[in-house]
Amino acid sequence: MEGGGESPNGVVIDPVRPADREGFYNRDPDLNDVVCALCGDGGELLCCEGPCLRSYHATRVAGHPSGCRSLGFTTAQVQAMRHFVCWSCTNRQHRCAVCGVRGSSSELNAQVFLCDHDTCGRFYHPMCISTKLHPGDPAEAARCRIRITTGRPFWCQGPHRPRALVFHD
Repeated sequence: MEGGGESPNGVVIDPVRPADREGFYNRDPDLNDVVCALCGDGGELLCCEGPCLRSYHATRVAGHPSGCRSLGFTTAQVQAMRHFVCWSCTNRQHRCAVCGVRGSSSELNAQVFLCDHDTCGRFYHPMCISTKLHPGDPAEAARCRIRITTGRPFWCQGPHRPRALVFHD
């Protein structure tokens, strides 16, 4: 299959790397979820190379044991892929991990912001995460909200995925 196509569920196959997002692709699959974002079960998963770090059952066969609807790709489509980026990362539209409302994660008009922990992959509205990080302290929550909306990094309360240990001889 030629790059640029879509799966039956609207997921981009082999998208062109956005020129304005150097480092857009996640090159370390060990950081991705070990369960499917659609059904919550493990197995043979296709990892999104975008910032969300989610994984999916790509084919109906892979998702069958858990009853997952999967992404609906054929095995041939999966084997032909060089890169996989989910709909949310391709369109820069992510759900807030607190309220679940989808918002833009584009640098130009961001409504949701990515937790800066390199193993997180969750996005948040500034109001949602600042209230969660500073419950009972509206003044600090307001300062936190301003820091986030101006692009300052933040870490949510997790849980974050453990990093793989690498041993060198």
